Amino acid sequence: MAAKKRTRSDSTAAAIKAMDNAVKNTIEPPAYAGLSTKARPFWDSNIKSKALDSWTDSDLIECADLSNNQLRILELRKELASENEKVGEERNPNEIKRIDKQITDLGRLVAAQKRNLQIHSHATNGESRDQQNRNKNEQNARAYMDKHDGLGLLATPLH
Repeated sequence: MAAKKRTRSDSTAAAIKAMDNAVKNTIEPPAYAGLSTKARPFWDSNIKSKALDSWTDSDLIECADLSNNQLRILELRKELASENEKVGEERNPNEIKRIDKQITDLGRLVAAQKRNLQIHSHATNGESRDQQNRNKNEQNARAYMDKHDGLGLLATPLH
C-alpha cells in the first residue's frame, strides 16, 4: 500500500485544513502523557507552534514532557529569585549554584526537545518552506477568527 501523500501547503485543501485547525485551536494531551495541570499553558503554546495535523502521537508525548520541563524552569527561576533575595547567613551560595545549574541543564533539554519536535525558531520561521506555509495558513486563519469572532457578520467554519 502506498503512503498517503501530504497535501501541498499552498493548496485550497491546506487552507481549509488550516481554518479547521484554527477553530480547534489546540489538541488535548493524551492522558498517559503525564502533563502537569500547571504546565497546560506551555502545552497550548507549544501545540500552536505548528499545524495541528502535523503532530504525531509520539510528538504529543514529547510535547507533554517539554511542557513539564518549561514549567519546572519557571519554578526554579522563582526559587532562584527567592534565594537571591536572602542576605547574610541566610544566603546559601551552594543552593544558588545548584538551582542555576538545574535551570541551565533543563534549558538545554528544552532546546533539544524543541528541535526534535521541530517547533524551535528555525523550524517555525526558517528554511522549512512547507512547514512555514502550513504554519502561516493556520496563523492567518486564527487571526481571521480572532478579528471576526463574535461579530456575527461573516460566516465562520464553526459547527
